[in-house]
Amino acid sequence: MIVRPVLVVLCAALAAFGARPGAVAAQDEETWISVEPRTGGVVVELGALLEDRALANAVHEGLPLRISVDAELWADRLFDSEEGRESWKASVLYDPVTLRYEVQVGQAEAVEFRTLDEARDHLQRSFQLGLRPARPGRYYYLASVEMATLSLSDLEELRRWLSGDLAPAVGGDAPVDGAVARGVRRLFVRALGLPTRRVRLRTEAFTFEGGSQ
Repeated sequence: MIVRPVLVVLCAALAAFGARPGAVAAQDEETWISVEPRTGGVVVELGALLEDRALANAVHEGLPLRISVDAELWADRLFDSEEGRESWKASVLYDPVTLRYEVQVGQAEAVEFRTLDEARDHLQRSFQLGLRPARPGRYYYLASVEMATLSLSDLEELRRWLSGDLAPAVGGDAPVDGAVARGVRRLFVRALGLPTRRVRLRTEAFTFEGGSQ
């Protein structure tokens, strides 16, 4: 009967999630944020994130590296107000057969590179957000940068499986299907402690007097 081994793996994954300490939000010397003086737009320097040894090892093991930047523009007033937000996403996947790095930014077509440095440079060149002030005033930006080897939806998938999707199999009314088996493999890999980096950034308040958009 295959249900018991599956449940054992799921419980181990759940325990690993609960035992792993959460990431600390902090300013990171390799990832920083600034304001483009001419337009008031936000600039996030991804820096040497792909030189992180743990992340690079995960990529070379064939795990997709997912990168997301969520930026917010806030008006600096007596009562601060959010003026807009925008996201940027990318992924890096290493093919051990071709020895190439496949980089995809947003919905654009994936591009292949021979080295990790080339992939990193392409990511930085491709980074662009249209978020900027629409009128003169004082503002600041907040941004969160996240690098994860697997989608953050994995934990929610585990919870769904435990609460409902596995119920028929546990009751003996249905087999554990291929989708659940694939999910178990993904969660088992994630339970091994693969790296995730989360950085929270903020600019100093700046005055925007209007200009090029």
